Amino acid sequence: MLAFEMTWKLAIVVLIPIIAGVYLDKSADTDHVFLFIGLALAVLGSIGVMWQMMQKANSLPVPKLSAEEKQNIQRRYEEEDKENDA
Repeated sequence: MLAFEMTWKLAIVVLIPIIAGVYLDKSADTDHVFLFIGLALAVLGSIGVMWQMMQKANSLPVPKLSAEEKQNIQRRYEEEDKENDA
């Protein structure tokens, strides 16, 4: 669910400033000045979205495993290592 949320937020944060920059350049008859400003805003916005999503992901609860579950996982890893070494 977090990946979907991050995807649409990034799409909005990146596309709107760039598209707005293109239209402003056409209407003001400038040489890509507003496009580059839009690109800079898109980069800053995407950094902000990524930071926000990382904070949200880090606040999610982590399930606790019992000692038996940990041993089963460790045993599976050891079996996979033996298979890969062979």
